[in-house]
Amino acid sequence: MNCEDLAAKLTEFMEGELSAEDEGAALEHVASCTSCETVLSQTRDVVELAKDHGRAVLNDDDRDRLLSAVLRDLPTPDTI
Repeated sequence: MNCEDLAAKLTEFMEGELSAEDEGAALEHVASCTSCETVLSQTRDVVELAKDHGRAVLNDDDRDRLLSAVLRDLPTPDTI
């Protein structure tokens, strides 16, 4: 799994909805990628904060824009 794959499956990963194979690959990637470890940690923090304020429901366009922003801001392996 790479950074882009993890970003695309981040919600499923955090909610325990990945296959055993994908979950293992995600865990392996996070263990070796400080950028994705940071993204995962910060996303968990946001989720915890959101629990205090209720869940935001995104329409498909907003979800796509958010995912695109996350993917755009992830460093590439050559910049790490």
